[in-house]
Formats: sequence, structure tokens, C-alpha cells
Amino acid sequence: MNMQSNSVESNSFKLSRRQFLYAGAAASSLATLGCSSNSLSTASTTASPLASLANNPAEAIPLNFNENPLGLAPKAQQAVLDALPNAWRYPDAARSDLMGAIAANLSVAESQLIYGNGSSEVLKMALDALVQTNTQLVMPDPSYGVIIDYAMARGVPVVKVKLDGNWQTDLGAMKAKVAAHNGPSIVYLCNPNNPTGVLLPQSQLNQWLDQASSQLSFIVDEAYVEYVAQAGFVSAVARVKQGQKHIVVCRTFSKIYALAGLRVGYGVAHAELIKQMQAQASIDNANLIGCVAAKASLESQQWLELSLKSNSQAKELVYKQLEALGLDYLPSETNFIFHKVNGDSELYMQRMGKAGILVGRPFNHGEGWNRLSIGTPAQMQYFCKTLAKFRELGWV
Repeated sequence: MNMQSNSVESNSFKLSRRQFLYAGAAASSLATLGCSSNSLSTASTTASPLASLANNPAEAIPLNFNENPLGLAPKAQQAVLDALPNAWRYPDAARSDLMGAIAANLSVAESQLIYGNGSSEVLKMALDALVQTNTQLVMPDPSYGVIIDYAMARGVPVVKVKLDGNWQTDLGAMKAKVAAHNGPSIVYLCNPNNPTGVLLPQSQLNQWLDQASSQLSFIVDEAYVEYVAQAGFVSAVARVKQGQKHIVVCRTFSKIYALAGLRVGYGVAHAELIKQMQAQASIDNANLIGCVAAKASLESQQWLELSLKSNSQAKELVYKQLEALGLDYLPSETNFIFHKVNGDSELYMQRMGKAGILVGRPFNHGEGWNRLSIGTPAQMQYFCKTLAKFRELGWV
């Protein structure tokens, strides 16, 4: 955790003016909230950021679902427009083109890929394909929880292992739960983890993934992998390439590629396991618009780099403000920050909502902490001013 005393300065924002305008910069959202981007860096600290804000969720800054605030890449937007006249046709060709592009991007065979209506469907297909008699699901807590519903619907017991004292996934404790079970285990790992934004310990993870077998299978959720900047990170896709037959890696276009509303995800696994998963897939689960947008997004490297740059600069603004206020946080390898709020998490969320900012919900074992999605640098400047005002009011 970082606890240095630094204040948020306007010169921390380093995107060029052209990039700032090109990325949208949330100008319309801030105008709706009665706050211009200029006022963020020049307003007096005595002026309340709570003044003249309407409590309207539709007009609030959405910092609660880890979306890319820059939106679709221009090339993806154009691909959507070009495809609309053909929306009456089935998506087979578009899906095939997308899967070919993903295969080339990852250097895997198309037989090692499966399309999902978002990565949430990939999680379901993976679970359905891997479940055997007397299978248990072992997962960290807190973590992304949609797989719990799928397991419960199948009657699969879910064993939650609390994160350790440093908010790290406790692989040792999870191994112990697997060893104690008389039957097969499916291990779900979110890497980087959600809601903490922390990467799993690489060497320990690799060693465990290498032990995958018919009695020990892994579902590795890499929804935020494109944001990872830590040196030495190795995706679990590498294990699939090495021939591991009991590992499924789940990916999504909902996060950095900004296609959350179009529901495009995919899974990477051994060809034999992909066939088993395909048997669990719904027919025609792809949509034409999502497929063409996803393919165009893969081809938009400049937009990807701009998204990463904006995210990095916006995170730095928040880090500095949290440090200035003495609030703990976990350095994140994602587009969100898990940070301390020194109070009731639910009440903090409600107060931020009244200030025109939607922040994350409470999580298991996370009382007094909040998951904050990263918006544009301008949005995060406004958040920082609001957080500072909360401190003046004794709320954080």
C-alpha cells in the first residue's frame, strides 16, 4: 500500500488537448453536473462540489462497473454503422472473421477458441463442461461472483476462501481445500482479481496450473488482462498452448475494448475441452454488430494505447488524492482502484450518488473499502475534489 502525502495538481493531467477532446473527456457529463473541466483545476477549495448537483443516476458519472469511459474506438463505431444494413442476416461470417482475428492475435488455433455472449457465458460453458460427479468449486472471496450462480444452479457446492491479510488470493489455503475434498475440484481464479485489482503471485500460480488434471481443473478469468503492466506477468493462455487440457481462460471485450453493451467474450482452451464447452453453448449466441465491433477493436492499436494512457493518468490522480488524505489503497493492474473510505461502505456509496458519482457496491470482507472504477482524467479530477470535500465533512 502507498501512503505518501501528495496533492492532486492540475499539471498531473498530461494528455494532449487533442487527445483529451478526441477521448470525449466527459465534458457533457460534467456540464450536466454543473461543473466544467476548467473549474476542476481552478475552483477554490472552499467551493462545495456538492452544490447544484441533481440526484439523478442517469446524469451521474458512472464509476461503478469498470467500463472504458472513452467508449468504442472510432474504427469500431464505423464498423457498427457499416454493418447495420446487414443486421437482418445471421452472424456466422462475422463471428468466423472475429474468431480468426483472435486466433491470430493470440497465436492459437481457432479450434482452441469459443465465442461467448460476454465472458459470463464462457464461465457458464466452462463450468458445465468441467463438472463431474461430486465436484466442488473453489474460489477466492471476494472475487467476481457470477460463477457462483451457475454452480448453485447445478447443485455444485461452492467453497469460498477469504483473501489473505494483504488482499491477495490465498493459493495455499485454496490448495488445502482441494486436497481435503474427496472428488474433483474446479478452481476459479480471477487474475487480476476483481474487486482488488491485484495480480495473483505468478510463480505459485504457474506451479499450480501445471498440476491441472481430470481431478483438478481451472477456470482463469482474465477480463482485465489488457490493463496489466507488471513485468513478468504470464497469461494462463501460455498453459493452454503447452497442451494443458483442463484449463479454460476467459476473456472479454467489455472492459478495455468498451463493448460491454454488445456482449462479446471468448474462451481459450484445449481443442478437446472446447468441443465439450461448445455442446453447452446456446445456438447463435453471437450478434453481428458485436462481432464486427470486436474485430475492428482488435485492429485499433492506437485507441488501445490511448485508453491505457488515459487510465494510467486518471489512476495516478486518484492515487495522489488518496495519499494526500491518508486513505489506504491497493495499487491496481486494472481500470479500478480498491481503496479505504474510513466508514460505512453503503453510506459512502449513497453519499457519492447524491454528489453525482456512482461508485462500487460493498463486497464481502470489504467493510470500509470501496471499488472505484476509473473514468477520464477530467472525471477523476472531479471525484478527487468531491472526496476532499467528504474529508472536510468528516465522511471519509
